[in-house]
Amino acid sequence: MRQPVQTLLEHVRRGLGGVVLLGGALPADTAAIAGPVVDGFCVLRAGGGGPVAQASAFGGLAELVRPLLDGEPLLGGESGLDLDRGAGHAGRAAGELIAQAAAGQPVVAVITDAQLLDPESATAISVAVRTTRRAPVAWLIGLDDVRRAPFGALGAVAVQLQRPAPAGDLPKATTRALLVLAASATGHIDEIGGALDHLGLQVGDLAPAVADGVVEATATGWRFRDLGVATAVYTNATPTERQSTHTAFVDAILGLRETEKGEILARHLAGAAAGTDGAAAQALGRAADGARGRGALEAARSSYGRAATLSPDPGARARWLAGAADTARLLGDLGGVGRAIREARVLTDDATLNQRLDRIAARTSALRTPQTGIKALLEVGGHTTAIGLILAGRAVDAEAMLAPVVSSALMSDPLDVGPLTLPAIAAGAMWTCDVRGAAALLDRSIALLRAYGAAEHLPAALIVRAEVGYRAGRWPAARDDAMEAAALASRLGQQPVRAVARGLALRVSALMGAPTEEASALEAESAGAEAYVLWPRHAVGTAFLAEGKWDAAATVLSGVAEGLEQLGVQDPSVLPLAGDLVEALIRADQMALARKAAERAKDEAAASMSIVVRAVAERCLGQIGKAAKAKQHFDRALRLHAETDDRYEEARTLLAYGRQDGDRARLEAAADRFARLGAWPWLALAEEELAAKRPGKKLGALTAK
Repeated sequence: MRQPVQTLLEHVRRGLGGVVLLGGALPADTAAIAGPVVDGFCVLRAGGGGPVAQASAFGGLAELVRPLLDGEPLLGGESGLDLDRGAGHAGRAAGELIAQAAAGQPVVAVITDAQLLDPESATAISVAVRTTRRAPVAWLIGLDDVRRAPFGALGAVAVQLQRPAPAGDLPKATTRALLVLAASATGHIDEIGGALDHLGLQVGDLAPAVADGVVEATATGWRFRDLGVATAVYTNATPTERQSTHTAFVDAILGLRETEKGEILARHLAGAAAGTDGAAAQALGRAADGARGRGALEAARSSYGRAATLSPDPGARARWLAGAADTARLLGDLGGVGRAIREARVLTDDATLNQRLDRIAARTSALRTPQTGIKALLEVGGHTTAIGLILAGRAVDAEAMLAPVVSSALMSDPLDVGPLTLPAIAAGAMWTCDVRGAAALLDRSIALLRAYGAAEHLPAALIVRAEVGYRAGRWPAARDDAMEAAALASRLGQQPVRAVARGLALRVSALMGAPTEEASALEAESAGAEAYVLWPRHAVGTAFLAEGKWDAAATVLSGVAEGLEQLGVQDPSVLPLAGDLVEALIRADQMALARKAAERAKDEAAASMSIVVRAVAERCLGQIGKAAKAKQHFDRALRLHAETDDRYEEARTLLAYGRQDGDRARLEAAADRFARLGAWPWLALAEEELAAKRPGKKLGALTAK
């Protein structure tokens, strides 16, 4: 952590600003940013875990700016942080206040546990960061995941911290209690409390570890702040200590739930076993079956192996070894497959089990070869009948076909189903509004393909997951998936996939105000008549729109619309275009074409199951309508948006509505949503509209000390 922070502080001393995100940082890590380290700086602090920050909306922002207020009320009213006007307004006012203070003395703003900030403060602080980017202000933001919106969209330097092991001077009872927590599968207060009681310990023995920041309280118990510390605590304990701890958990769990037969009990039964134990082996074998079914292959292999070791019966041991062999096959561990099969054959002469071992051996010897039809995933009519139905405007029929397919695919081996078929199924699920099903399928399939080392099959899956992430508002994660897909596809020579991945990365990053490359560079490489080039061209148009190049955006997006029409794509959810196209045409003062595009969007939306598509079509009609008729369309669009989780398109509708009727509340609501997503170019457009319709009172009425 030290080097990035020191570099940032040096920048600020030279009159420049910046942001560092500290992934996994504890409040104790940032508490050291004081004294000689920041001599000559004004230090502001706020913590997401503090009582003020969690007490109410804007609590974290209040804590941050309090030192700068000179006799003014903290928030609201005449102070200038008019909270009724939303987080975007409050964030800009706070940013201006901090920039004023920085003009006299450089500022260091330290935010701890940012993931725990109230949503209003998180949005406002992210806006304040953007507002101060040209002032000598250093922002140090600690949070659990550096990709978490809106902070992950700030374009900041991101550092993932490594946690040290707990200090050796903790009380003996606390060290013992930490082993209990490390051995726990849940950290739940009932199980932890019961195990501690059986060992003669108390819940209070964890208090010193909480004070040291090694452990934190949760809504249901406790957890280690870093899993590496938990692993160190467990592995450093003696076998006898671990065995007695697991025995205490078995007694505690059976005391709570006498009929417990799940994976948690199995884990503790195995840990408590001193030698062979048939009951523990059976429980652990069932747990291994469950882990394999949900794709947790490493856990499954370990459990199968341990079940075989614990089993006193040779036949049962052979069955668990067969499970271990098949799981090792899925993990790509050919040596592990051979060892488990050889040992199992020695233990059994059961014909059925030997046939299963033969099948495992045969499948292990089969070579994985890349599928050559990589472009087919991106072409009309490819891979599944369901995709063809969607493209033909029959999404309802496709949904009925896909529902059982998605459920089946969630339990399948991606190498058996076909690694390109799985992304096609996920894309179909996404286009028929099953975003959660698509995400679950992709997460599992990508994890398995990584475990197999099957890099040749990852790019297509990563592209579809990036699109799912984009539509779900997880933009930093979507950008990272698209960039990884582009890099892998480039290395593997999958040029069509590379072009689509680059386009998706550009689209998402441009909306975040930090494009991964120049739109013109991708535009030059997306020429041609093949279907897949429409995706990168659409991204180029979106990037031009984010840059305010209205004419260029209108030209590119109009070309994409023509291409989709020529291909016969009738469902707009496949490549949502209408909202961007109509916006570009209106701002380029091409109203006649905008009206045609809006009418076409209305007709196409009728074929889609997507509520977002229908809402955007209504917005388009509102943008080209007049007075009362436009209001009806906008109101209809907002009612539809309220039924979805898509806040980006909702913000776009609020902005368009506010531009037409001048309603500041709508514009401020749009600004808040853009800020929460990290859609900085669109936030700038909302701020321009607000400035044009500014009331008498100025935004930054506050003064710094």
